[in-house]
Amino acid sequence: MKQWCCLWGLICFCLMATAQDNPGSGLILQATTLKKGLYKSFQEFQQNSPSESGDLLIKSRSTAAQIYLLASRNELVLRDAAGQEQKVKNYWGFCDGTNIYIKDNGLNRIQATGYYCTYELQGVQPSRSAYNPADMTVNAMNTPVRLKKVINIVTGEILELSLYNLKKYILPQDPALLEEFRADKSKRDKLDYYIFRFNERNKPPQSGQ
Repeated sequence: MKQWCCLWGLICFCLMATAQDNPGSGLILQATTLKKGLYKSFQEFQQNSPSESGDLLIKSRSTAAQIYLLASRNELVLRDAAGQEQKVKNYWGFCDGTNIYIKDNGLNRIQATGYYCTYELQGVQPSRSAYNPADMTVNAMNTPVRLKKVINIVTGEILELSLYNLKKYILPQDPALLEEFRADKSKRDKLDYYIFRFNERNKPPQSGQ
């Protein structure tokens, strides 16, 4: 009986070690519920295990602050029982229980999940000025800035979603889809489509694979 107990313990230990060694096991993609809280690292996001929680809020910054103070468009604050707010620093991302946000020049909501999750940086920057003849004033014109990025759910690598990165780093993992991409004359306008196709055709490795 003692030998069977020792053998069973050894088997359990080996299974746990295998799951820890396999970066694809227990991914947040398989979670039925998103845990609310603060991700201190990519691994906490990957495993759906935020290490801190509390009354966390995303607060937007004004356009003026973004332009003249070179600030990101929003920030994360922690509100205490007295209603006092304190800026949160040194974290990777945040989940409100429904949506996931990556910290990258502000907090950006993940728009699509899969082998490659997508999100979009948004902000404003000053551009040319415009003369208003009605009151003879010169008004600054603010230009919205948008940049789409992808993050590999297994490795944590973040890339700009571009033609070059699709052809060089992402689609070579799926040779058939890469050939379709190369032959597509309208691919420049279909970057999101090819990320969707890649995620549909390719799944992160699971435990035991």
